[in-house]
Parts: sequence; structure tokens; C-alpha cells
Amino acid sequence: MPIREYYPNDKPYKMVYVEDPFGNIFEIYTYSYEMTYSQRAY
Repeated sequence: MPIREYYPNDKPYKMVYVEDPFGNIFEIYTYSYEMTYSQRAY
């Protein structure tokens, strides 16, 4: 999956889904999940 950018012109928050060789799927965030999806401006 391509890297997804949240708030591209405002904040550098990014997320991507990756799969390991065993078929497990992970979400990788550049910042904490809470910080990325909160309504507060950090």
C-alpha cells in the first residue's frame, strides 16, 4: 500500500500498512495513533 499522508499541508503525519513474510499485517505511524487522530492541535 502506498504511504498515506494525514494533513499533508499542515502536519507531517504518515501511515502505511505493511505485511511480514508470515502474512501478519501491521500499521506503521510516524506519530502516535492518538496524536494522529485527535482533534487537538499538537
